[in-house]
Amino acid sequence: MIRLIRSELMKVRTTNVWLVFTIGVLLSAAIMAIIWINVGSSQIDEARIMFAVPEELSPKEKEEWIRTHDLGPILANTAAQIYTSGQFLGILFVMLLGAIVVTNEYHHQTATATFLATPKRTKVIVAKLITAISFAGFYWLVTTVFNGVLGILFFFSEGYDPQLGDWTVIRAVLMNGLAFGLWGILGVALGVLIRNQIGAVITGSVLYVVGSYAIILVYGLIYAFWIKKQWILSSMVIWPSMASQIMVSPEKVYPQSPDWWVGALVLVGYGIVFGTIGTMIARKRDVS
Repeated sequence: MIRLIRSELMKVRTTNVWLVFTIGVLLSAAIMAIIWINVGSSQIDEARIMFAVPEELSPKEKEEWIRTHDLGPILANTAAQIYTSGQFLGILFVMLLGAIVVTNEYHHQTATATFLATPKRTKVIVAKLITAISFAGFYWLVTTVFNGVLGILFFFSEGYDPQLGDWTVIRAVLMNGLAFGLWGILGVALGVLIRNQIGAVITGSVLYVVGSYAIILVYGLIYAFWIKKQWILSSMVIWPSMASQIMVSPEKVYPQSPDWWVGALVLVGYGIVFGTIGTMIARKRDVS
């Protein structure tokens, strides 16, 4: 298994795909981090004005004012958004890389040689899953460090600590790593289902990007004109990209969204189900 994993890692490292995706992941993280820094700066400035302690209050009243007008939630939310910047496009690249790990075999007609060298196909698919998860972890680490440096500099410039001791911020960062890994698994499953490389890339991109916005529109229309129940909007979490956003956000993504752990369970479920389905299909399907 170790040799198989090394082989799969080498197949990815010896192509330019992972480098192109790395650049894409970093660019998306940089753009979104800058956006969230600007948004966070505006929110903090507004909060400073809103929560400014009135001079006419007594010392005891000032203590109560500070206790009830705490900047903590705003700072924590800003930190979580900055430290997880670029997730939307980042996990798209991870999913596409996972698909390419599989489809490359058929595109370059090396699948036959791979399965002849390792007749137990389950081992091959598991090695590809581990490879996809490894690169997903690499992308998460790179973007987290990059975003972390920008975030720390931003908070110091604003006169605040970087909020790294806040559990909601740490949880968002860790859940972001889980999202990256699980989307790598979904990518491998996609590659098994659609062996044509171009077809898998286009299908995955369209379903992810268009589907993410289409699901909001569809559920919004259902809620507005048909079933006006709160659970309709809450159930949007069943869509993988929405589950990813919910699981990393310290606050509710929208008023009816479920808790973060619901998004985590949904995404883990997708990873298990599609990983299993992909493995079973690869074991049964003809190579050529």
